[in-house]
Amino acid sequence: MQNLIPQFLKVYQSRLKHSTLTDYRSILNHHISQFSGVDNLNRDLEDYLAGLEISGKRKNNILCACRTFVTWATRRQLLDGDFLTIPKFPHRTKKTKPLTPDEARLIMDFSPYPYKDFFGLSILTGLRTGEALGLQFKDFDQEARVIRVRRSLTCGKVSTTKTISSDREVPISRPVWDIYEKRRRGNPRGSPWFFFSIHKGLMSLKYIRRAWQDFLREFGIEPRPLYATRHTFASLSIAAGEDPLYIAKVMGHGRPDQLFLKYASYLEGVKDDGQKFLEILGKKSFLRAVT
Repeated sequence: MQNLIPQFLKVYQSRLKHSTLTDYRSILNHHISQFSGVDNLNRDLEDYLAGLEISGKRKNNILCACRTFVTWATRRQLLDGDFLTIPKFPHRTKKTKPLTPDEARLIMDFSPYPYKDFFGLSILTGLRTGEALGLQFKDFDQEARVIRVRRSLTCGKVSTTKTISSDREVPISRPVWDIYEKRRRGNPRGSPWFFFSIHKGLMSLKYIRRAWQDFLREFGIEPRPLYATRHTFASLSIAAGEDPLYIAKVMGHGRPDQLFLKYASYLEGVKDDGQKFLEILGKKSFLRAVT
């Protein structure tokens, strides 16, 4: 089975995003390669996974990669036998708590440069981290006053966005326009990348995450991942009474009900006066484009 892994990865490298392909390579080489065939997988894989000290979600990811690999190999008659269905392992998803309006204002106003621009744009637009890193100056349409989201930067590789609906136009509000103008004027080398580094290439995601955690700790804000900026945009937009259809479109969700399934549980204590989103933060609505 081990000798089939490189062939599988070669076939699937054009079908999978770079991050997914990297994960599949790790899973197959570290976990699946030790099994000699489908019969051994059916007999021993469930017990093997049960004995690993990893989350149920990670165990299910291994199952998914294994199922894809075996299905490919048997379809090509490279392996014999059917991979039996193994029940998913239970897991409890850890919720990412969004920022409160006060916390969001604090981060947008007092984060250190240049990370302040990244944090601010992420909170104001709800872009995924990879989408924000993948922005170029040409994506900012000054006439239409929108950001055209067309790519993502993940694991140092430029790729397409997460889903078809993730290719979208995000309105440029006044605060976002201010960030754009500041970065445009501060780009002496003419880098095409919006979040360029003054030293080389792009801003490092490693240092962005470090700055994020350092700022949260310094100001006594409960630790949470950088992805909380997207949760903050969604939760505050819903709480402010913005149109759910419009929020879903701006965030790149294919279905509006995903907003409430993911973010509605965070709304307690956020909506206090029925004002629009940016009014919650003491400004005009984030979702109203500059005119």
